Amino acid sequence: MEKLVDIRPGMSVNVVINVDIDKEIADVRNAIVYDVDGVVIVLSQTNPPFTKYHIGTEITVTYLVKKKEIPSRIGFSGKVIGILNDYNLYSSNTVQAINIVRESELKIYDLRMHYRVNPKSDSGIYLYVGGEKVNLLDISIGGARFCHPRDNPIERGVMIKMILILDLERFDIEAKAVNVWYPSESERRADLEYVSVQFFKMDKKCSHSLSGKILTIQREFLSKT
Repeated sequence: MEKLVDIRPGMSVNVVINVDIDKEIADVRNAIVYDVDGVVIVLSQTNPPFTKYHIGTEITVTYLVKKKEIPSRIGFSGKVIGILNDYNLYSSNTVQAINIVRESELKIYDLRMHYRVNPKSDSGIYLYVGGEKVNLLDISIGGARFCHPRDNPIERGVMIKMILILDLERFDIEAKAVNVWYPSESERRADLEYVSVQFFKMDKKCSHSLSGKILTIQREFLSKT
């Protein structure tokens, strides 16, 4: 059997968290490998960032390698064991990083990522939470990210009733808040709260309509690149 390429410093990886029971990826974040010491691995901080609340979270780390010039994705299971606020990347450069422990052997990994799109204001896709339209940052079949006024906070882990409008057609859906974060106070929109959600209880008609909208936006984007 051909040996799988092991993880090493400098690699770009995908950190996968919040996978639902159907194995649909709800939250995938990019990172760079800083260091590998046995089963303990240091990764760069992600965007949105991992926080102390993620310590103990089960994750999957995957990365692409070329086997006979054909890209393959391999990965392993792990757990977040710490957030490093002053990791010495270089002698004069300290950064924030994520400490993880590897808990499984390498295996071929079929990462079924949902394609995320950034809908424009005239895309026909609108999301409402608590009766108020939120600023939709991106959306996929599996979930969405949005921002809204900070004075109406959403708690991480709670289920939210939402309204999704697709070309004037209304769909009532439920979602779980998988992450909540805030910009730096020095940024202009520190009055906003940012939320990522995983969709639940989306009927087939809604899923089909949303898939069509995402495909249309993706094609329009590719035609301009």
